[in-house]
Amino acid sequence: MFVQKTKKVFLFSSFVDAFLLVLSFFIAKSWVFEESIPDVFFYNSLVVGCIFLWTIICFKLNLYELPRIIFLHKIISKNLYVLFVFTLLSGGLIFFVTDYKFSRFFFGVFILVFAISILLWRMGFIYLLKKYRRRGFNDSKIVLVGVNQNIVNLVDRVYLNPNYGFQIKALFTDALLTKELEQYKKGVLSETISFLEKNKIDEMVISLPYTQGELINQLIRYADNHMIRVRIIPEFSEYLSQAFTIDYIENIPIMKLRREPLQSFTNRVLKRTFDVIFSLAVVIFIFSWLFPILSLMIKLNSKGPVFFVQKRTGRDGRSFKCLKFRSMEVNNESDVLQATKNDARVTRVGAFLRRTSLDEMPQFFNVLCNQMSVVGPRPHMLKHTEEYRKLVDKFMVRHFAKPGLTGWAQIIGYRGETKKVSDMKNRANADIWYIENWSFLLDLKIITKTITMVFFQKDENAF
Repeated sequence: MFVQKTKKVFLFSSFVDAFLLVLSFFIAKSWVFEESIPDVFFYNSLVVGCIFLWTIICFKLNLYELPRIIFLHKIISKNLYVLFVFTLLSGGLIFFVTDYKFSRFFFGVFILVFAISILLWRMGFIYLLKKYRRRGFNDSKIVLVGVNQNIVNLVDRVYLNPNYGFQIKALFTDALLTKELEQYKKGVLSETISFLEKNKIDEMVISLPYTQGELINQLIRYADNHMIRVRIIPEFSEYLSQAFTIDYIENIPIMKLRREPLQSFTNRVLKRTFDVIFSLAVVIFIFSWLFPILSLMIKLNSKGPVFFVQKRTGRDGRSFKCLKFRSMEVNNESDVLQATKNDARVTRVGAFLRRTSLDEMPQFFNVLCNQMSVVGPRPHMLKHTEEYRKLVDKFMVRHFAKPGLTGWAQIIGYRGETKKVSDMKNRANADIWYIENWSFLLDLKIITKTITMVFFQKDENAF
């Protein structure tokens, strides 16, 4: 049943995608070529080739998988990644394989229209799927075996959410239950298999201690012989506070204590490509004319260099020279004492630069030198790194990623002076969350929020 549904979704989605691709082709053709296409055969061959290429990429990258638990931002992020790969491959193949001088403007309009239509279609499909599930269709019948806090959390957050389409058919445990869970109990642990023999079940979720190993093996054997999918919540997951994944090396399970999307080569290439393009755009179109103005203001306001260069901690704990516009009078405490509110060292121009975050703009050169990223944990001076690694648990984890001009911690309020250790702890936790949950869409969200905060919101921590 599951395979049949997946096949139908794949066929239907690929058909709709092909239709949208052809539609985008004709919209781009009507927009760019008012009368007729210069070479009908070439452009018609182009759209046919693009359909095959798109289908192959989607199949290879599992774009048409139908997840039971749907997160819209992850779906959009995955589609944006596939669109990015499709654009690079299709443009590259046209350039290297053909000698025909096709219209770059046409290709740009075609990709833009196709990208917008695909994203709108995906969001509409997700909305309809959730609505379909809320009406009781496409449900997955599950049995819960064992009760602990993880099971309670799953019931509250997932299994009772109508958008996900789960139906709890039974719960088996020898433990006492709360009133909320009592309604699902159909018996003690020893009665589980008897219930499974009499009822059609899609999935069984087991959360039992290792002392119940014999029962767990019996349940797995029964499930394997009756086409019931099994999910096991490891016993140690109840006291292990952080997320983890399990890899296999020669069939030996190896637990990874942290998910890091940026360990993927393709994700790193995507992030680096965006960093370079975005930074070059800022340097060429903004920094080129703003730099002389700010430099003159800094020099007229106080003596000293235009730039302030300070060693800070980067990825993997390596130090690098971080660039800023100088916002303080030249002093001997800049490497050991962070700025505070009403700091006497800050100049009048410096106060303006700090308030508007313009003092950080030279760091786009750090980005181009691959020392920083546009988005990532903010880099700290070396002295603070040595201090807080001893005071804040897991503080050094934030250095698994390249530091950024802005970050998740900054847009949720953890910016500026860290008066207390708890302030740095909150910032480090936010940075670690970013590392574990990175997506291209999340980076775009952080950049958009940062721009909004700079221009339209007054940040009391910006000083």
